[in-house]
Amino acid sequence: MKRFLIMTATLAAFAAPLSSVAAADTNKADKREAQKECRAERGTTDATREAFKARYGNFGACVSKAAREAKAERKQARRSAAKDCREERGDSEESRAAFREKYGTNANNRNAFGKCVSKNAKAKRAEQDDNKRNAFGKCVSQKSHEAR
Repeated sequence: MKRFLIMTATLAAFAAPLSSVAAADTNKADKREAQKECRAERGTTDATREAFKARYGNFGACVSKAAREAKAERKQARRSAAKDCREERGDSEESRAAFREKYGTNANNRNAFGKCVSKNAKAKRAEQDDNKRNAFGKCVSQKSHEAR
């Protein structure tokens, strides 16, 4: 019995860190987005491919880094969107009713907060993506012009 308790405690100690590592993994959407970004960053010319190889070493390293960044951006956008929706919802019953009417889609409009967060998070992610699009290409272009 004592041996069983020790084994159970040992397994539980190892399981806790593993579950936190699994939660830190990126999802398929993050990886797809990262692959798309890395393909664009790698480019098709010899100069962009050389710069890409010097920066990352290989395509997989780029995808891993970009996927982690995409996950962090997604989480930040969601947190920020939730904060914005809480502020928009307000505290009075009238403001909450108007909020439910604006965003709610089910029979009693009680899904309004989730719909608001989802809509705002998507908009924030699109804004983040537009802000960083082609940054690597611009950097390579700038460095090649400086080298002349």
